[in-house]
Amino acid sequence: MDRVTTTSATVPPNSRVLPPVLGRLLSGTFWLALRTPLQAIFILWSTRLTLQAIGPKQWGAYNFAWGFGFLQFLLEFGISSALQRQISERWTKGDREGVDRAIACGMTFYAVMAVIQASVLLSLAYWPYVSQQFQGDSYRLVIKLLWLQALTAPCYGLSMVVSSVLQAARRYDFIPRYEVAIVILRFAILWAGLNAGIDFFWVVVAQTLVSIGLAMGPAIWVMVRELEHVPHFRGARLDDYKSLLHISFYMFMIQLSVVLADKIDTTMLGLAIHEPEQSLAVYSIVSKPFGQIRQVGWMLASLVMPAVASLAAARDERGLDRVKYDGPRLHIGILLPVALLAWVYAGPFLTLWVGGSLGYNGAREAPLMRLFLIATVPLVLSVHAQMAVGMNKIGVIAVAALAGSLFNLPISYYLTLKHGVSGVIWGTVLTTLFSNFLIPGIYIFRVLNIHWMTYLTRTLAPPLAGAVSLVAVTSIARFWFPIVLQGGTPLAQSPPLLIHLTIGCLAYLAGYLVVPKGREDLDIILRKLRNQAPA
Repeated sequence: MDRVTTTSATVPPNSRVLPPVLGRLLSGTFWLALRTPLQAIFILWSTRLTLQAIGPKQWGAYNFAWGFGFLQFLLEFGISSALQRQISERWTKGDREGVDRAIACGMTFYAVMAVIQASVLLSLAYWPYVSQQFQGDSYRLVIKLLWLQALTAPCYGLSMVVSSVLQAARRYDFIPRYEVAIVILRFAILWAGLNAGIDFFWVVVAQTLVSIGLAMGPAIWVMVRELEHVPHFRGARLDDYKSLLHISFYMFMIQLSVVLADKIDTTMLGLAIHEPEQSLAVYSIVSKPFGQIRQVGWMLASLVMPAVASLAAARDERGLDRVKYDGPRLHIGILLPVALLAWVYAGPFLTLWVGGSLGYNGAREAPLMRLFLIATVPLVLSVHAQMAVGMNKIGVIAVAALAGSLFNLPISYYLTLKHGVSGVIWGTVLTTLFSNFLIPGIYIFRVLNIHWMTYLTRTLAPPLAGAVSLVAVTSIARFWFPIVLQGGTPLAQSPPLLIHLTIGCLAYLAGYLVVPKGREDLDIILRKLRNQAPA
C-alpha cells in the first residue's frame, strides 16, 4: 500500500481540519462536467437565435466588441493563479492572518486593474478607427457593449478573490453548482428577450447581471458567514506582494500568449479586413466549437492547481500520484469524444446549427471548423500543466507559450491579409501545436516524473480504445445510412444527426469500458451520482 505522509509533524498546532482533497475535487469536477453539455447546447443554440434576430452584421459587431474581454484576462497579470496557490498553502497550514493578507493583496491589485481596464475600454469606444470600420446600428452596439464591460470590470477581481478562498477551504463544488443555474438562466433570458422583441443590448445586460448576482452573492455569503473572512483592502505587506510575483509573472506570460495566439483574432480580422462584419461572423461560428471544447477543458482542469498546492503542502504523495495519472484520464475521456464527433459531423452540424444565416449553407465552412479543432490537441496536457503550476514548475511552459504566440502574431496577420479567415486560423493552429503541446509536453513529463508506460496503460488506454471504436462505428454508420436533413425547422431536421451522435457516443463508451481502468471510472461516476441523488 502507498504510504501517505500527513502534515501533523510539519505544520503549526492550529492547522485547520480539512475535508479530503480528492473527494471534494471530484465533486467539483462532477458539477463542472454536468454544466458542460448544457453550456455547449445553449451556446450553439444562442448563436443561431441571435444570428436570426440581429443579422450577421450586428452579430459580427457584437463579437468584435465582446472580443475585448481579453483585456480582463490579460490585465490580471496571472495574479489569480498565484493568489489561489498562496491562499491554499496558507489555509492548509492554518495561517489565518496570512490568508487575510493575501485577500487584501488580491482586492487591492484587482481594484487598480479594474480602473485601468475601464479606461482602456472607454478609450477604444471613442477611437476614430472603430467608427470607420463600423457604421449605424453596428457602431452603436459596439459602443454600448464596451461601456457595459467597463462598468462591470470590478466584478471579475472580486470573484477571483472569493473563489480562491472557497477553493482553499476545499469548497470546490460550491460555485460550480450555481454555474449550472447561471447557464440555464442566461439562455432563458436570451430566448425570452429575443422573442419578445427586446433590444439585444438590454438582453446582454440582463444576462450579465444574473451572472454576477448568482456567481458572487452566495459565494460571498459563505466566505463571510461560514469561513469568517471578509473582502478588504488593508493589512497586506510588501513581502506578500513579492511572494505572488514568481507564479504571477509566468502565468501572465501564458495569458499573454493566449491573447496573442487567438483571442486577438477577432480584433485582427476587424482591423485588417475592409468591411469585416461577414468575416467576423464566419470566424465566430467556426471557432465556437473549438472555443467551447477548450473552455470546458480549462474549466475541468481549473480545480487541479489549488488541490495540488494543498496536497503538496500536506506532502500527500499518493494523492499527487492519483492526480498525475487518473486525473488526465478522466479529463481526456470527457473531451475526446466531443472533439471527434465535432470533427466527423462538422458539415451536417453547421447546416443544422446556422442553416443559411450567413447567406449560404453553413456546411460550406466545415473545413474551417475542422481546421480549428486541431488546436484542441494541447488539451491533453491541461491537468498536468495545472499540476506543474501547483508545484511551482511553470517556467518552461510559460516561456514556450509566449515565444510561440509572438511568432503567431506576424504570421497570422500576414496570412489574414492573404487568405482572410482561414489565414488567421492557420496561424493559431500552427503555433499552438508547437508552443503549447510539443515543448511543454516534453518538459512536463520530465519535471513531474511521468513514466511513459504507466501513462499509456493507466491514462491513455481507455480514451484511445473509445476513440478507435467511435471512428470505426461512425464510419460504418455514415456509409450505410448517410445523414439527410429534412424538415422545415431545426428540430424536425435533427433526428438523423442525433441518431448518429448517439451511436458514436455509445461506441466510444463501449471501447472505453473494454479497458479495466475505464470500468473503474464508471464505478466512480455511478457512486458519485448515487451520492448526489436525494435520499
